[in-house]
Amino acid sequence: MLRKGLLLQAFFKKELILFRRYLHNSVGGMITLYVIFLLLVGGFQGVRALVGVGADTLEGLVVGYVLWIFMLSTYQDVWYTVRTEAQEGTLEQLYMSAHGFGWVMGAKVVAGFFTNLIMVAVLLAAALLTTGVSVNLDFWSLLPLVIGTLLGSAGIGFAVGGITLVLKRIDSYTQMVQFLLIALVGAPAGRIIWMRLLPCSYGSALINRVMVGGQNLSQIGFGHVAAMILIGVGHLLAGYGIYKFCEQRAMIQGTLGHY
Repeated sequence: MLRKGLLLQAFFKKELILFRRYLHNSVGGMITLYVIFLLLVGGFQGVRALVGVGADTLEGLVVGYVLWIFMLSTYQDVWYTVRTEAQEGTLEQLYMSAHGFGWVMGAKVVAGFFTNLIMVAVLLAAALLTTGVSVNLDFWSLLPLVIGTLLGSAGIGFAVGGITLVLKRIDSYTQMVQFLLIALVGAPAGRIIWMRLLPCSYGSALINRVMVGGQNLSQIGFGHVAAMILIGVGHLLAGYGIYKFCEQRAMIQGTLGHY
């Protein structure tokens, strides 16, 4: 257990060093994401003026945007790590770790979660100041919902990372996942039951009930929360299963560490 703690500590340290060393790039990325939000708000305000959409929809836009950023960052933490390590020829070194590749990637995702949390908090504050709306920030209600939601995006990251091991260059397709995540955030899983089985959609609906509807976990119902987490775990295991299948294919072909 101590060794797992040291592994996690090492990834925390790495994330902070990279953030500080390439601060200009980190800030530039946040500015880019904020500009995207301004474009979304500008387009939404124009449509709302035409069709008379209710004001509460703007809160939903803010929540959906911030959640999309969090999901996108988690997905990229997994997929981009696999691609970069393979491209630089260091992927096989991760497999030589005494902890095992799964634990290494798990520590990477956990460390990335806290780094991404800082970025998301800054972007949420900027979005709220820009729009003038307010949302319910019940941390203890949001924490399990956000974690359960991000399990799905991590599963997508593992699946895409596995496909990258076999096909190598699929950047033109991986960009499409960004739009897929937008669709998953906006899926009406609260009204259409079967959509709750889609990655991240159930969690997105419950997070909206907290941040926009002002509810807490007891009002949502612990049964809904447990079901959402189980679905998220299922997506994570499925994504990791796809990764392991592709990993075996790459090993058989002798191209695991090649790019």
